[in-house]
Amino acid sequence: MHRPPECLYAAFDTYPAPKGAAIHIREFSAALFEHFGSGLLLALGSPELPAWQFEGNCEIRRMISDESNFLRKAGEFSQFVQFHAELLKNDLRLAHFRDPWGGLPILRSVASQCRTVFEVNALPSIELPVRFRNITSVVLDKIRNIENECLQRSDAIICPSDVIRNFLIERGVAAGKISVIRNGAVSIDPAGLSRPEEAPADYLVYVGAVQSWQGIEILFKAMTFLADMPDLKLVLCVSGSRQRLKFLNKLAERMQINDRLVWQYRLNQNELLPWLVHARISVAPLTECTRNLQQGCCPLKILEAMAMKVPVIASDMPVVRELVDHNQTGWLVRPDRPSELARAVRILLANRPEADRIKDAAHVKATRDFSWQKAAAELRALYKQLTGTGIVSEKL
Repeated sequence: MHRPPECLYAAFDTYPAPKGAAIHIREFSAALFEHFGSGLLLALGSPELPAWQFEGNCEIRRMISDESNFLRKAGEFSQFVQFHAELLKNDLRLAHFRDPWGGLPILRSVASQCRTVFEVNALPSIELPVRFRNITSVVLDKIRNIENECLQRSDAIICPSDVIRNFLIERGVAAGKISVIRNGAVSIDPAGLSRPEEAPADYLVYVGAVQSWQGIEILFKAMTFLADMPDLKLVLCVSGSRQRLKFLNKLAERMQINDRLVWQYRLNQNELLPWLVHARISVAPLTECTRNLQQGCCPLKILEAMAMKVPVIASDMPVVRELVDHNQTGWLVRPDRPSELARAVRILLANRPEADRIKDAAHVKATRDFSWQKAAAELRALYKQLTGTGIVSEKL
């Protein structure tokens, strides 16, 4: 008979899944469960995943839903989290949540019995207007009120960048309540990863989701400026909605670059890394929009390229400058400037010693500053501060 868990981690995301959020959930929930010895992970599921399973010291319960409306599904998840939190309310000592949909029921039902941590990677009030153009101001005001309750009532808040931290302070959160714990990157020897059989001889790589703020349209336009380099391909290791992917495929046809694109869909991390390692350059063309400038992010695509010794070209904006130093550990270009992006590609491809210098320096920085082990140690230190118990690594 299993002892009831003393902690839970709630995430309104499918887990596992071929995207960065799932990697983040895996690493942060593991740190939480290591601190307490075991724990409960509440997440979304899919028909291919069991609704309930154990993985080592982690009990996973998934909400399986056919609901297609985002807000109705978020409401279902809130009820799902509340049900499990109330079952455990006499045993819970800490609840960690990634979004207000899981946070609100925890704060309203069990916060008096346990400590709470709100992990702010993104806020729905900023994300949803980009995804759903017809969302009303009335709905957004209600969502902001939910966010504010979670921000004010949580015992601690963690976020992955100074940009998000400063934004939360502007929202009225006490600065001392916020800890910046940056994302990490895998630590695998690149030399041990074989080149994919179908990989082009010479290619750039884009890794990640396909939302509009990721800048894939800018990347496509840059490829048209590289038309005199027909052997240079662009490999897209992506996940996203069918509608968005269909649009991007048609856009590539209209721009007459479709024969230079290699699409790889929904790769898991083991499948992805060989494509990343053997690329000449990894590109992260984030757009200059509220989502990236005001809320910020900490792109795994950049950190993983740095860790795997692949030169990075990325948009020059505050969240990226927290990770990359121009012409030192990467190459930064003005956002939304496809001609400048293309020019940067030419510079690094034409100057192999320069590219090697940058990628070697980036690898050193990623290994030193952006490891999941470092993030986990910082998390466990926070948990110990909140609860006064647990085993905390001394190596930060």
